[in-house]
Amino acid sequence: MSDRSAAATPEAATKQERVDFLKQVIAFTEGNVRSYDTKAQISLAAFAVSANPLVAIATSGCSASGGKAVLMVLVPAYLATILSYLWAIWPVAPPVAQLTEGLKQQNAFFVLDPLSLGAPSYVERLNKLAVEPELTAEALKLAYIRRVKARRFKTALVATLSTYLLVAIAFFFIGRCF
Repeated sequence: MSDRSAAATPEAATKQERVDFLKQVIAFTEGNVRSYDTKAQISLAAFAVSANPLVAIATSGCSASGGKAVLMVLVPAYLATILSYLWAIWPVAPPVAQLTEGLKQQNAFFVLDPLSLGAPSYVERLNKLAVEPELTAEALKLAYIRRVKARRFKTALVATLSTYLLVAIAFFFIGRCF
């Protein structure tokens, strides 16, 4: 029975295993953040290209007054959706200090203002560096950025769907197209 309980309780990770784990977490999370930016850029390009056929349909398939009414609905909706994709790509503000409170990190991983820090101060930070708290703080900051980027991208996708639905409704009810 002691073999079972020993197998059920995992051993604590060594310091090197913890550091390697944090490095993998950071790399994975950075990849996630980049993928949200890439998805937003591709989606923005596809969305922007989709405007041309819809404008052509509105101007040729609708009555003159209906086409103008559809365009009056289409343009603000398109602009709002484009802005939502740009917001998804926009950099995230630095996370709140509460996120890394109590970690005793020295912010050596990502220096906000290298000109004000200077080389001697940075070398001093490195000499006093405790790797685990520094990597932990960076992993938490990146997780925060990933969460913000995911929320922004989802908002942009909802805006896209809403815009397409609004355009369809405008075609059939406002513009009396088709």
